[in-house]
Amino acid sequence: MRYLPRDAAPFGEAVWKAIDEAVIGAAKAQLAGRRLLEVAGPFGLGARAMEAREVEGKAEVAFGAARARMSAPETTPIPCIYSTFSLSLREIAAAEERGSLLDLEAATQAAVACARMEDELIFNGSKELGIQGLLTAVRAGKVRLGDWSEVGRPAEDLIKAVTALDAAGFRGPYTAALAPPLYNALYRIYEGGNQTQLAHARQIISAGLVKAPTLASGGVVLAAGRQFASVVLGQDMTAAFVGPAGTSFEFLVLESVCPRITAPEAVCVLQAGGRA
Repeated sequence: MRYLPRDAAPFGEAVWKAIDEAVIGAAKAQLAGRRLLEVAGPFGLGARAMEAREVEGKAEVAFGAARARMSAPETTPIPCIYSTFSLSLREIAAAEERGSLLDLEAATQAAVACARMEDELIFNGSKELGIQGLLTAVRAGKVRLGDWSEVGRPAEDLIKAVTALDAAGFRGPYTAALAPPLYNALYRIYEGGNQTQLAHARQIISAGLVKAPTLASGGVVLAAGRQFASVVLGQDMTAAFVGPAGTSFEFLVLESVCPRITAPEAVCVLQAGGRA
């Protein structure tokens, strides 16, 4: 990324490879939104907003027989998510000169923080920035969940959700994200058989069922397809070099990302009810 140039760093590719593996590996272990939705992009760090339909303004200016009006596209910002971390000069020198292993805990923590903020944005949006998430989308359907500690109840609730989406005109296939307690409840086995509820749920939610660490409770079911909802990437998550800071080098984990919900009616929110 030329705006925060990696080639300005006074160390080689082996160090960057170790940093990248730590950052990308940690992020992938966390991210649920990108496994739930299709990704559009990346379009570059300079992509700062998404444009939607053209909106006609109410103002009008007349001159003779002519009438002047104006219109502009609706826009949604693409937020930049970032976190800083530092690595010791001497530790990097030891890695290059002696083959010592780098302590990349700080890089991993920065990546996890960014990944969780990305999923928070995708699922819950940002009221402050005017961004709707999957769980806050206007006109999305809602299903109140029962007690998922009861074997068989998860399938009933998921069928309820897909039936509501089917009635709204979205025939499937469907994809879903669940809070960890709900997802883990699916490991219970049906009485008198050897099938887990997870295997049954995947028959109902055939386009992908994911665990979403950022969700404390509940979940979401939606019709699969970029035409209904997607993740828009400006800059994909990357580690970038900032520069020297005392006896350390400073880095950024940085990305720009935004949910794009074009058909909120294709979303059904699973609202927490009984215990899992």
